[in-house]
Amino acid sequence: MIIDAAWYSGSGERIHEPDSVGEIDRLLHDARSRGDEGFAWLGLRMPTENELVAVQEAFEIAPLAVADARELHDRPKVERHDQTLLTVVPTARYDDEREEVEFGELFLFCGPDYLVSMRYGQAAPLSGVRSALEHERERLALGPGAVLQAALAQVVASYEPVIDGLEHDVREVERDVFSESRMQPTRRIYFLIREVLDFLVAMEPLSTAVSTLTSSRCSPWVPNALAPLFRDIEEQLAEILGRTRNAHELLNNVLSANLAQVSLRQNEDTRKISAWAAIGVFPTVIAGLFGMNLGGIPGGDQTVGFVTVTVLTLAACYLLYRRFKASGWL
Repeated sequence: MIIDAAWYSGSGERIHEPDSVGEIDRLLHDARSRGDEGFAWLGLRMPTENELVAVQEAFEIAPLAVADARELHDRPKVERHDQTLLTVVPTARYDDEREEVEFGELFLFCGPDYLVSMRYGQAAPLSGVRSALEHERERLALGPGAVLQAALAQVVASYEPVIDGLEHDVREVERDVFSESRMQPTRRIYFLIREVLDFLVAMEPLSTAVSTLTSSRCSPWVPNALAPLFRDIEEQLAEILGRTRNAHELLNNVLSANLAQVSLRQNEDTRKISAWAAIGVFPTVIAGLFGMNLGGIPGGDQTVGFVTVTVLTLAACYLLYRRFKASGWL
């Protein structure tokens, strides 16, 4: 589905709003035949097979590059296909209620006079990028490379709420582990480790891909004026990766601490059970001995005999209780 399409002049002004890929093809053909400056920016979301074929033919994109958009689930990368620079980046957003990272993909096909974005998933919409750039014509005048940079900056910026949400939940489970509560957050810790690791695996290759965009082999699509902006993206991505690695390491430590806490609590429970069992054994033994046919309780024919044995038994149990309490078993 086409989200937005426009033709921009060499000065960065939006001058045409084609409503189909075929009309963009005509504008491209006319501009190339006249030698006019300017470029087309086509934004699609979840394109159909017919739209993929139309885009491939209109922009003369190599079939191998378009095939990546059909298969999806590709690693972040930057590849050159003839006159097209293909950039694949993962998109992500954090569902705090389910504590789950939702991933998508963004394919950016950048040519000398066009940029085609294909977005899969709900994360990182580019409508705000287009609106912001249209208010900065001097940047749009730099061509499709400016759109490529702005789109990447938007995607990387969208990772910040993801790592913020993950770090918040990591702090929560850390508090749960060291609280007085008897709840066991092991399951939650494990699933958070999985989400953090999935996010880390998706982001790590992107760092290499972004650094490629500042290399000399990408200079036809990335003007020198944009190189510092791409390096800013690199730095922001490196910070996010560092925070994600720290969250992953902290979760592993929290999981180990939780297992140690579980073992410690089990030992405490075992000691308490043993202590109460020891206290309960003493009157049981006394009652068992005097309940046998051994003459009964001394003075049992009088009230004082029964009371004396009972008091002594309770006193012994109390002394045992004090001893276990002092030693930390109760």
